[in-house]
Amino acid sequence: MSVVKLLCAAVLGVATAGALPARADYPDKPVKVYVGFAPGGATDLLARFYAEQLSRKLGQPFIVENRPGAGGNVAIQSLAQTKPDGYTIAMGANYIASNAALKRNSYDWDKDLTPIALIASTPNMLVVPPNSPFNSVDEIIRAGTRSDSFLTFGSAGVGSSIHLSGELFKAMTGAKLTHVPYKGVSPAEVALMAGDIDMMFGSVSTEVPLVQAGKLKILAVTGLERMKVFPDTPTLDEAGLKGFNVGASYMLVAPANVPDDIVRRLSEAVAEINAGAEAPAYTERLYATPMKGGPAEAKAFLRSEYEKWNKLVAENALKLD
Repeated sequence: MSVVKLLCAAVLGVATAGALPARADYPDKPVKVYVGFAPGGATDLLARFYAEQLSRKLGQPFIVENRPGAGGNVAIQSLAQTKPDGYTIAMGANYIASNAALKRNSYDWDKDLTPIALIASTPNMLVVPPNSPFNSVDEIIRAGTRSDSFLTFGSAGVGSSIHLSGELFKAMTGAKLTHVPYKGVSPAEVALMAGDIDMMFGSVSTEVPLVQAGKLKILAVTGLERMKVFPDTPTLDEAGLKGFNVGASYMLVAPANVPDDIVRRLSEAVAEINAGAEAPAYTERLYATPMKGGPAEAKAFLRSEYEKWNKLVAENALKLD
């Protein structure tokens, strides 16, 4: 073989090696799943369910690691900086897009992340302590717009859908509400039940049992449809805040530049899990609506959420306190 042919063969070999897909045995070691909130909330519960299911399906442990803070951004920022080998992923949500619209992200979600699959969505619920003097949305608005008003609402952190529900409520009603952030839904619920804060636009997955147990009182739902479990509870849209529609939509994400076949393997595994009987039953227990879609659909959804919040921020002059 001539020198030229040898060189050509060598170059072709290098190019081919660079184009090889990820190892067929992925994963061959444990995979971390970051969660941006404290244990107990919907993000954490969904992450643990899918981690268990992925462990069964792919034969390696998927280990949930809670990294609460900054409305989920601590976990996602850490994810964006990890090695893109498929061994660190996260249970993210649409706060990735809303935080970008609010100029809170230290990363570029469009360039630094790889969406894997859509999981589920939930509305939030406006809840107050059981002994609260408020029994309707209108009563809160009237109290919140008085000159001497000082009402507080809790959240799972700045930029979370729970927080943004409160900020949009303030912008649309003129109510003077002070935001009190916590590192997750559970700590905020403890504070609410203790009467340390006046209200919360909480996650349905954890608020419903507390309302049913009489530990909290529900006044409204933040989605556009009433919940089957509370058919007599109005939506905020029905309560006079036309177009009010804020909730949490969950998805698995990875760092940018994870090999396509690893993303595809994870996405296909999630699709298989969702096609089984356990996933729909579990999401229903969390009062969530299953979402379907792989990397392309998840990225398109994030982009639509970014555009939605960009518009809402501008139209309602949303500000973070």
